[in-house]
Amino acid sequence: MPHYDEVQTPLDLFRMFITEDILSNIVDQTNLNAMRKKNLALKLSLEELRRFLGVQMLMSILKLPAIRMYWENGIRYSPVADTMSRDRFISLRSFFHICDDTLMIPKGEVGHDKLFKIRILYDAFRENLKKIDPEEIQSIDEQMIPFKGRIGFRQYLKDKPHSWGVKVFTRAGISGIVYDIEIYTGKGAVEISELGQGTDVVLRLVENLPRFMNFKLFFDNFYTGIDLIHKLRVEYGIESCGTIRSNRMRGAVLDTDANMKKKGRGSVDFRFERHSEVSV
Repeated sequence: MPHYDEVQTPLDLFRMFITEDILSNIVDQTNLNAMRKKNLALKLSLEELRRFLGVQMLMSILKLPAIRMYWENGIRYSPVADTMSRDRFISLRSFFHICDDTLMIPKGEVGHDKLFKIRILYDAFRENLKKIDPEEIQSIDEQMIPFKGRIGFRQYLKDKPHSWGVKVFTRAGISGIVYDIEIYTGKGAVEISELGQGTDVVLRLVENLPRFMNFKLFFDNFYTGIDLIHKLRVEYGIESCGTIRSNRMRGAVLDTDANMKKKGRGSVDFRFERHSEVSV
């Protein structure tokens, strides 16, 4: 498995995050799922799983209205059709599995995990993200994984390019490379501290960043608070900046919008809090 600095191709990058151990687990669980559901010896191999995943990726790039159309005469798409038969692809798709369902704690019981179905993959992927050397300048924001199927924590964010889907809190670098993620599974899934949900998310996502290495972090007004900016600097050695909501300014009174407009474009007003050493 290559180090991030040694990555030469997209396949190298894929193998860095989706390792042989992850793929082997999917092979085992998919074969087990077919046997439990249909008493079927699926005989999925590691090599066939790679081809199956490749076909899935191609389908996400060249999209047709129906899966069967990739194999139909006249519109047949060779990179897909020559890799795997239609019936085999549909069979693998229906039995594809990541976890052992017999180990899942039922909904409503203590310890139930909304992400159980993907937990092994999710945790391994997050762990593999740590292999990338972090950039100095990073940001934290929400990102949507497009999804309109049935799921208990599907979200709607009207201002995102994909409004419906799974909301993911993301820490990324100025290059666009992602360094950590946290899937949002709805209210009550994680206990919120007195600092607030936004602050809690930021602190969890920077937990793996080396301390006092002069990182710079940016975020929007969902996260920004004076206590957060002070805590990041004092306890983590991270300088941060973000837009802030008026009810989080702890009494810092700035010039009115009307006066600022009279002063013209480029005018600035600020306040400095001595205790936290934070400027607003």
